[in-house]
Amino acid sequence: MAHITVLHLIHHFATAGIGRLVGVWLEHLEERNLSLHVGALSGQGDLKEEFRHLGVQVVDFSENRNRSSNSIEMVRDYVIANQISIVHSHSPRTRLAAAAALAGLRQTAHLATEHLFYSPWDRRWGLFYALMDWFSLYLPDHIVTVSQHMRDQVVALPGLSSKRVTAVQNSVDCEVFYMPDERDACRLEFKLAPESKVVGYTGRLEKQKRLDLLLEGFSTVLVQHPQARLMIVGDGWLRPKLEDLAADLGISHAVIWTGYRQDIPRLLSAMDIFILPSANEGLSMSLLEAMAAGKPSIVTDVGGAREVVASGSTGILIPPGSASAIATAIVDLIDHPEKLTALAKAGRSRVFEDFSVQRLAEAYEKVYQALASKAR
Repeated sequence: MAHITVLHLIHHFATAGIGRLVGVWLEHLEERNLSLHVGALSGQGDLKEEFRHLGVQVVDFSENRNRSSNSIEMVRDYVIANQISIVHSHSPRTRLAAAAALAGLRQTAHLATEHLFYSPWDRRWGLFYALMDWFSLYLPDHIVTVSQHMRDQVVALPGLSSKRVTAVQNSVDCEVFYMPDERDACRLEFKLAPESKVVGYTGRLEKQKRLDLLLEGFSTVLVQHPQARLMIVGDGWLRPKLEDLAADLGISHAVIWTGYRQDIPRLLSAMDIFILPSANEGLSMSLLEAMAAGKPSIVTDVGGAREVVASGSTGILIPPGSASAIATAIVDLIDHPEKLTALAKAGRSRVFEDFSVQRLAEAYEKVYQALASKAR
């Protein structure tokens, strides 16, 4: 196999979202016949040192920028100087930047991973982001989607050949998230009573995640199970509005807002049920992490959820947009502890068997090899 040099291009070095995901990939791809670089268009975030500890070359394309140069020119110069075989972009913005930087460089291929196929209703300025997402998908030499469902969405775009799109399902470092020994200490930190069933969510507080429906549904759960608690792990621009909604529903006393945290495996250990009420997903890393942690999961039937969850067997699928469906699913698991235990065990086995990072690394290495051979 030919040696390949890959530059992962991300927007910033933040530990949340894509930056964290790329860090996990790099740790496992580094073991293969690859030279790995990671560059960010913005220097924000604290992942630089973590990437360097993995033996990865790190570059901040916002450093030393002046009036005579810009990020695109810096990316282009870096690609030429380091003989980069593949630029691997991870968002609509970085796809656009990579395409501009690689214009005319035939020896370097452009691979893009589509983590979420945006809809106009997902976030603030949603129509703008959706249009930028769709347009930028025509620019790379090849696209990887994080679920088969998303691949179907992408190849349905007019004029986009199915030969240019490969599905490689998201995966997690399974052992990292299973921390049952931390349960008691973590629950003590949040003053959770032993009898309290804790329903948890991890992720961004964004419109797409439909946490408004989760709060509404949980208010119904409390009528039947007043000792239940809802732990919302993460941060985002919607948090003040969601806190106001919790107050209006009269459930503020039962909702724990942890804010942004890096100890996700520890927080998952404190939960009894995981829930993901999103209106749109690719293939949720939060879901895979919760299942790897041994948590029975309730997830809306969107994106690649069906590729992971067999409803009633390895988790619970519910229709999107329904607070009553959220409440019914939570109450059902609380009322049937034997079902809760069975789903936790089956879900964990499912992720360990089919969604390991080792499998993902093997799949990406094959994509890299095929793409690099075409570029030569």
